[in-house]
Amino acid sequence: MKRKELQEEREEWRRQEFRRCILRAAEGVIVRKGYSAMTMDDVAREAQFSKATLYHYFRSKGELLLEILGNFFEETDQEVQKINRLRLSAREKLKRGIHFYLRFNEEKENISRMLIMDRAFTEKMNIFVSDERTITSEVDRRFITKMKTKRKDILDGVSRILTEGMASGEFRKMDVADAVTFLESLLQGYCHVRFWHDRPLSAKEATEIIQEFFLRGIEKKDGTAKGASR
Repeated sequence: MKRKELQEEREEWRRQEFRRCILRAAEGVIVRKGYSAMTMDDVAREAQFSKATLYHYFRSKGELLLEILGNFFEETDQEVQKINRLRLSAREKLKRGIHFYLRFNEEKENISRMLIMDRAFTEKMNIFVSDERTITSEVDRRFITKMKTKRKDILDGVSRILTEGMASGEFRKMDVADAVTFLESLLQGYCHVRFWHDRPLSAKEATEIIQEFFLRGIEKKDGTAKGASR
């Protein structure tokens, strides 16, 4: 590798590491103070960077928030791609994917709680349900486009696992698009309602239950139900 290319590679690594450091700092501040109360000064102090360095990477706390959310999608996509490359059965790949999603959300639980309760955050998230033609911020428009693309990449990765399972005979024939929609809803729903549980299940426990329900459902297969006509 030429010296110039090596220098460029190191510089890109440094930029990405700075961004990750800033995002971790912002998450820490949000957990302690909430998004509304967070300031760019808070983030700079938490990251131990100058404000000039912080503003070089992020122009506002709104842009920081969008990057935090985008990073959730990015990490999930990277993990799904990684799982798809493993030489495992489709069933095991599915299990690993479910476990990653649940564990990742568990790790982000504190910041998720703070954001859900923050009015400024919920107002900002209206961009997800708005007509894109009404969004005036170019930053918001680019973010929505990026997130839609990344979400599609994630769901396409899950579709590959299910398709592989049908081809190998592990899974029955199904409408893969419908199955992926159901699994996404199941996982998101569980991560939301676990806040209400007195003793939430561990990611490992929840993975076993969710995979079992997704693969087998609750129908009894060994006979006719009581009271049913024969």
